[in-house]
Amino acid sequence: MTFSPPQPSQPRSVFTRLFQATATCVAVLLLVLFSAVLPARASDHQDTTFLATQLRAADLTDLYVFGSPRDKTNVVLIMDFDPLIVSGEQRPYDPNVLYQFKIDNTGDYIEDLVLQFQVNGTTSPSPVTVRGPGRPTVVGTQSQLIPVSGTGTLNQTFTTRNGLTTFVGLRKDPFYFDLEQFFKILPDRNYQVQPNPGPPLTVTSFRPPGEAQDTLAPFNVHAIVAELPRKLLVGSNRTGIINVWMTTSTPGTARGTYAQVERLAVPALNELFMDFQAHDASNRLTPTSDAANQSNFIRSFVQTIGRPQGIADAVISVAIPDAITADLTKPFGTYFGARLGKNLGGRRPKDDVIDVTTSVVFGSAVTGITQGIIPTLLRDNVGPNPANFPRTFPYLGEPR
Repeated sequence: MTFSPPQPSQPRSVFTRLFQATATCVAVLLLVLFSAVLPARASDHQDTTFLATQLRAADLTDLYVFGSPRDKTNVVLIMDFDPLIVSGEQRPYDPNVLYQFKIDNTGDYIEDLVLQFQVNGTTSPSPVTVRGPGRPTVVGTQSQLIPVSGTGTLNQTFTTRNGLTTFVGLRKDPFYFDLEQFFKILPDRNYQVQPNPGPPLTVTSFRPPGEAQDTLAPFNVHAIVAELPRKLLVGSNRTGIINVWMTTSTPGTARGTYAQVERLAVPALNELFMDFQAHDASNRLTPTSDAANQSNFIRSFVQTIGRPQGIADAVISVAIPDAITADLTKPFGTYFGARLGKNLGGRRPKDDVIDVTTSVVFGSAVTGITQGIIPTLLRDNVGPNPANFPRTFPYLGEPR
């Protein structure tokens, strides 16, 4: 398959923190989580045909949650959306789209706080409105606007009156993956071949080192970056643990309401495990529905690739519900570190989530299960380009 700019990127690598009952499995898990060798997840570019062709401004790609490199009392939230923007392209924004970070700080996976953004124009410069973080007036798939906390301009850093340093605009897409080869392995994940994709796993290998290509390297993405004091997200929860997901919504049928059209947190959860045709319905659900909905797709996928159900059990135990967990009492984090009670956790832009996920799903990492291993699918052989991950705000590289 030849990759062209309008292709999607629905690979999102999944989870490598599967709690095992034995000390041996826990030791393996720690090695996976804290070694720089393994990465694993995928991104959510062009998640549905509708988003890819009719509402690109609402098409979410990646969520990042990490401790600020410049101020240990701050946390950084990044929402990437509207993928595959080529160099020099001025992709229009959509003032009808409401972008939200949703934060659960009580452990029930129902949002206690929301942080809302709207772009009030289609091109740069246009005004940007920030609301929150504050308590939502309604929760779930319906939303209403909360009071304004600040305003700014596209592609310019600005500060809100409650202490958020904010950037909304064009950046280099930080996600890296041999997506072209992934679509050969799982053709169903490519929206361009719907509704008649080829069978899965007729190709059963990633390209070797030296031949693997970062499919997303030429592209930009729209991004919302918010750095804010951790205390604004903790609330009354003294554990300091938060669960974060992001959504896009458009005006609802009732005046003043917005209806959710996409939801995303853990990379590759939908893109690797879920049938493409089921993405839209899943996007319109909440994290509290994930145990009943997404778990079935994980089990079915693991069965399809000929692996034992212990793999599925491990993935479900760490990745459902679909939210990124962070422990704001800890100074730094590694991918899934909060789920292990080790550190802040979250996800940093340079974390290689793909290899971690593939090493679990197609290999024996974390679980120690060797039955049905597919050695040629353990990693995609693409690594991060350090130039794309500056340590200064807004922490994403300059657009191409």
